[in-house]
Amino acid sequence: MRRQMICWARVSLAAGVGVVAVAATFSSGPHAEMVAAQGNFIGGGPVRLDSDDVLKARVRLAAGARSSWHSHSWGQLLMVEEGHGRIQTRDQPLRELRPGEPVMTAAGVVHWHGAAPDEPIVMLSFRGAEVEWFEPVDDAVYRADPVR
Repeated sequence: MRRQMICWARVSLAAGVGVVAVAATFSSGPHAEMVAAQGNFIGGGPVRLDSDDVLKARVRLAAGARSSWHSHSWGQLLMVEEGHGRIQTRDQPLRELRPGEPVMTAAGVVHWHGAAPDEPIVMLSFRGAEVEWFEPVDDAVYRADPVR
């Protein structure tokens, strides 16, 4: 069985957090899918990224859970599968995380993210191996009203 998921969203890099467009194809066999896709590209094609250079995780957070402030040497792509969350770049407004709206945080940008106060979240995270951690996010920052 072959499903295709395409997510589109606006781009906003001025705040250091960009929303990106992502297109991904899923199948029962990643290698078979990759070989089959080669015929659909001119001058290249998909390359599997099963390496220590790109870390992939499905993150499940309970309502109210959140990270501390941190940055990634390579940047980070978050794709919400279920629920709602929050993300904020230091000195920028709090924003919502929603399904179908991937968010890319640029390399070295200090930010935090987590679940909404009253709803859990499940999201995919793609990032490099290096993370620099800072102080915890206090309740006043976390509970502020997100911009729409």
